[in-house]
Amino acid sequence: MPSVTIHTTQNVRIDYETAGVGLRIGAFAIDLIGVLITYFLLLFFLQLVEAEIDLAVLVQYGLVFYILLYFFFTEMLSRGQTIGKRILKLRVIRLDGEDPTPADFLARSIFLLLDVLFTAGVLAVLLIVTGRQNQRLGDVIARTVVIHTRHFGGVSLRDILTIRNREEHVARFASVQRMNDNDMLLVKQTLARYRHYGNPAHRAALRELAAKMSDLLEVAQTDRPASDEQFLEALLLDYIVLTR
Repeated sequence: MPSVTIHTTQNVRIDYETAGVGLRIGAFAIDLIGVLITYFLLLFFLQLVEAEIDLAVLVQYGLVFYILLYFFFTEMLSRGQTIGKRILKLRVIRLDGEDPTPADFLARSIFLLLDVLFTAGVLAVLLIVTGRQNQRLGDVIARTVVIHTRHFGGVSLRDILTIRNREEHVARFASVQRMNDNDMLLVKQTLARYRHYGNPAHRAALRELAAKMSDLLEVAQTDRPASDEQFLEALLLDYIVLTR
């Protein structure tokens, strides 16, 4: 599957699977159905209350602006997800790892006119299919990309970078620098599942992982914290302090 590599402001490299044309069409179709339903309900209400508005003009021109406003506000207020994108587990992110700004979402919405509305979606499909990062023109202008939100079982490097007490932590296990980001994501995921479920199966997984890490890093049992959980968290903190 096509992917994109994001380098965050913490100099962390994260690979994401980009959304293909089928999923993006599906998300847009879901959004468009919702937009059409709500828009014509609004027109019906205005007609019902006999509002002094030219409904013919609204039907002819208002729908375009309504679509643009929908995509702009839903993506901006939901951190890159419209209703359709949320259902299909897609999200808009920036290529530099920062959160997209309102200006980015505005650019994406405006270029829907050319990408989709004025070309019946042909331009968007061609660009997504032929582009290396599956970007439509609005993505290229805003420097954004649409990705699958699933990544490493729902655990991202941002989870690691927000572990508590990072500033006060003094590294104890220098050998953890042999590990890579994916290794430490596995450690974080195992810890998160153990803390969430706490059942014997996850406790056994935690114990096995701690033993494996001890062997790989050549850490003696006497040099480890009292519990497997504390040991793995110490390794995570050491990894962050020593490699970031």
